[in-house]
Amino acid sequence: MVTKEELMAMINAKIELYNPRGGLSQTAKFFLALIGINHGDTREHCERVALLAEQVARMTKMDAKAAFFAGLLHDTGKLVLPASLFDGHNISAEEYAHVKEHAIAGFRALRGLHAFTALCAGLHHNLYKAGYGLTLEDFPKDWSMATIKKVLEISAVISVCDFIDAYTHRATKILDGSAGSDLRTMLVQKYPDDVLVVDLALLANDEMGL
Repeated sequence: MVTKEELMAMINAKIELYNPRGGLSQTAKFFLALIGINHGDTREHCERVALLAEQVARMTKMDAKAAFFAGLLHDTGKLVLPASLFDGHNISAEEYAHVKEHAIAGFRALRGLHAFTALCAGLHHNLYKAGYGLTLEDFPKDWSMATIKKVLEISAVISVCDFIDAYTHRATKILDGSAGSDLRTMLVQKYPDDVLVVDLALLANDEMGL
């Protein structure tokens, strides 16, 4: 697996390479700097999800840049939550309810600057049964169906990659009701409409050694 320093270097290189308009690069750098202060593990998680989502997007002919930045900022809302919720202990049901607030918090933090990325942050936990966060009712009414479809597709990629990375790197138990004897079984049960994304994400995760 890549080291923390290697991961950071890869992310910085990608940010400079993409150099998106509208200040998204600056937002991403600022978020990573802030989240790294008290949520170091979350920063590394976001970096791995960004790289994995970017690769899956390429494999499925989606927008790799959009997937990269959506993955990088998908946990923006955790900035407003206590670091103690992410210190590696098995959290209680009450604490988990608090953790779930991060999806909406991330959307609210980003929506005024980066609407597409904000929607992905708010949606990535609501694309499976018993999920939470934004719904289709929260989309701007003047957005085209093509743009809405793109948000949903990228959000699904982020959601799958998020689960894979959490399963791979966290020692704590899963509280969202996922069940199965192995990771792929859990993912297929959780994302029955996105089996191709699941298989490609698992393949990419193995090949990339994240």
